[in-house]
Amino acid sequence: MPENTTTASSDKESDLRELQLMTEPYGVPCMVEIFHFLCSLLNVVEHMGMNPRSNTLTFDEDVPLFALSLINSAIELGGPSFRHHPRLLRLIQDEVFHILMQFGLSMSPLVLSMVCSIVLNLYHHLRTELKLQLEAFFSCVILRLAQSKYGASYPQQEVLMEALVDLCRQKTFMVEMFVNFDCDISCSNVFEDIANLLSKSAFPVNNPLSSMHILALDGLIAVMQGMADRIGNGFVSSEHSPVNFEEYIPFWLEQCENFGDPNEWVPFVRRRKYFKRRLMIGVDHFNRDAKKGLEFLQGTHLLPDKLDPQSVACFFRFTAGLDKNVIGDFLGNHDEFCVQVLREFSRTFNFQDMTLDTALRIFLETFRLPGESQKIHRVLEAFSERYYEQSPHILVSKDAALVLSYSIIMLNTDQHNVQVKKKMTEADFIRNNRHINGGEDLPREFLSEIYQSICKNEIRTTPESGFGSPGMTPSRWISLIHKSKATAPYIVSDSRAYLDYDMFVILSGPTIAAVSVVFDNAENEEVYQTCIDGFLAIAKISAYYHLENVLDDLIVCLCKFFTILDPLSVEESVQAFGDDTKARMVTETVFTIASRYGDYIRTGWRNILDCILRLHKLGLLPTYLASDAVDESEPSTKTGHGKLKSNSLSSPRLQSISTPKRSSGLLSRFSQLLSLATDEPRAIPTEEQLAAHHQAVQTIQKCHIDNIFTESKFLQAESLLQLVRSLINAGAQSQKRKKISQIEDASVFCLELLVAITLNNRDRIGLIWKSVYEHISNIVKSTVMPCALVEKAVLGLLRICHRLLPYKENMADDLLKSLQLILKLDALVADAYYEQITWEVSRLVKANASHIRSHLGWRTITSLLSVTARHLEASEVGFDTLSFIMSDGTH
Repeated sequence: MPENTTTASSDKESDLRELQLMTEPYGVPCMVEIFHFLCSLLNVVEHMGMNPRSNTLTFDEDVPLFALSLINSAIELGGPSFRHHPRLLRLIQDEVFHILMQFGLSMSPLVLSMVCSIVLNLYHHLRTELKLQLEAFFSCVILRLAQSKYGASYPQQEVLMEALVDLCRQKTFMVEMFVNFDCDISCSNVFEDIANLLSKSAFPVNNPLSSMHILALDGLIAVMQGMADRIGNGFVSSEHSPVNFEEYIPFWLEQCENFGDPNEWVPFVRRRKYFKRRLMIGVDHFNRDAKKGLEFLQGTHLLPDKLDPQSVACFFRFTAGLDKNVIGDFLGNHDEFCVQVLREFSRTFNFQDMTLDTALRIFLETFRLPGESQKIHRVLEAFSERYYEQSPHILVSKDAALVLSYSIIMLNTDQHNVQVKKKMTEADFIRNNRHINGGEDLPREFLSEIYQSICKNEIRTTPESGFGSPGMTPSRWISLIHKSKATAPYIVSDSRAYLDYDMFVILSGPTIAAVSVVFDNAENEEVYQTCIDGFLAIAKISAYYHLENVLDDLIVCLCKFFTILDPLSVEESVQAFGDDTKARMVTETVFTIASRYGDYIRTGWRNILDCILRLHKLGLLPTYLASDAVDESEPSTKTGHGKLKSNSLSSPRLQSISTPKRSSGLLSRFSQLLSLATDEPRAIPTEEQLAAHHQAVQTIQKCHIDNIFTESKFLQAESLLQLVRSLINAGAQSQKRKKISQIEDASVFCLELLVAITLNNRDRIGLIWKSVYEHISNIVKSTVMPCALVEKAVLGLLRICHRLLPYKENMADDLLKSLQLILKLDALVADAYYEQITWEVSRLVKANASHIRSHLGWRTITSLLSVTARHLEASEVGFDTLSFIMSDGTH
């Protein structure tokens, strides 16, 4: 990061050219004079007793509003043309922007709003020329005053939040904040700070939603929607590639060959962000213990294995976030290595063509001057040597620079220390500095300017009091303007997703939490819809970048809003669901995400299935939900009982053995409400109840929940595995419940869904077969009484074998061997289902005889037929099947 030594000469040449035009009545010189005049109107604040650290401007609004509105109009109309006129541009960069920083603390909403409007126009037209100025405004004004903890009034916060949201709506604003500041080692993390401010400001802590919360929400959604809109825009290098290095690299010398080419600057800033992330860890260690901090940086190859003064000096000079007190103590230390670091540190500054007090301000702005006299002497000695080396115009030696520097520090303490009652006059200061310049006096005007500068603007040598970022002191502003001449160029991004992955990883967690809280506390549909748009945008981005954990977290947050479906009374819960717009919207959102982005859901399937089970308990699911894929090529085998329906595993006998089951499904639930032909008199439903039930029915129909299972054959392998495991876990959890009705209902339903998924994924049955078989095996082995669950398990297993044998010859033995589970049924349980088992075995054999080719397979089939032959109702079908086996020559 070398200092720019050619800027001053080029600026002088430009000034000469513009001075030649001063005789013209119009043009740039005239515009410069107008801007100077407007700034002078605004500088009236300084003459009206305003405390620099106060938020109150005690003056009439009319004058500053007039001046600010004219400046705003000029910038809005002149636009990017200002960059072609150096004098005018420097005026905007320095004097105008400094005034904006001052008036950004105004308690007047009108003045503050006008300031923000000017900054927005400056960002739009001249951001490439105002990199550090914009960073300062965001850090010292917007990010500071938009929070109540720093003493800002509610109107102030609201105006600044509106300004921030307007900036966030600019398509590339947040991208450029991340690229230019968060990825710059010497800058603060503006993107992260804005993201944190928006997410925290959206939280309604113990208060109802206010306009501030909604504004912050709008800002977050605007950022997310911008990322979602950039998806698929053609930039192929958006994937996050890791940055690794095994040896020391001087990070401050890293350069980009071409900031105009995304193929050059994107990997450069990503690498720089990697450096910065590791540096920040080292900074934290250093601020707590300088020695251990440097050792950590050596271990991470951010400093050389053998420390040299230059690398440590550059670390101090160009790294943001370091404790200035720790740096000052290190630089003032008498240790020889520390002295060498101090010398190298001073050589990183460019003091050409600066007055001594300006150079001293810039130097002391980078650290806190230690309190011990010997340390002060060493620091000022290094400064004086560097200053005299670059500016030997007035001072005859570095000793003269050292003495005058001491004198300036003493004057600064005298003028700005409240304990000093009798202040040094200008005459006293000039008299104290007689004969210091090689035995000669320094020019009186020179010393007088220094005296006025120090009296007017303090050189801060102690830490700022209060919270957060320090205010923009004059010394800090002078240092900023000096630094801006050598800072890295401002990178302008277009609408392609260059670093959206990196940004989304930082932003996703706080955004999900904030939007969820707002959604929970909102009370009108407009806010609901804004939140839903945000949820869908987050889901889209998560899926695109394969961030499965983020998508799972989003689903967890959304499924928390299903608590309304916990049924104390089924009818009341159904009506509550139909009446609750929020619950219905979040239901549609969850299943929209599952349908669109199911490939990238992992643990989130557990929460989705929990919601499905809640809907099932209320009878709101369609009856065909657990149906498997209809296979048109499957042979039609007629039996005495007719062909079994493809979407059901139940049989008439089940109804007589198992606990009676209430009807379910959308139409049955709706018809139950309308039906009055019951044994007990039922109240006629009101129009409100009918409307609520109709809303509930329509919502579930829009969700297309059945697609999750019928379309599961298109899911990626890992997502399918997670879905199967979640179904098995949900079924197992249901079995642990105390109520028999819950076991009959939820466990059976989960098993039906599991069988449906298995049949729909016949082409990759090997992926899930082990889990499916183990679950069915556990059910069979643990059941001692006839029940719907074990019947579904046994008949489901037979049906799986029946459907899959023609397509999976390599798994034929495994499938047929699994049927040996039926032989392990408890005698009482087996006796209840022999008839159904025999019918299913008969259908299996007649449809798949040619595919049963092993001794193991036929032994399993004959063993089943042998066992069931002892049952009177099953024996006839069993003997018929054996006859078919003996007479059919195809096997």
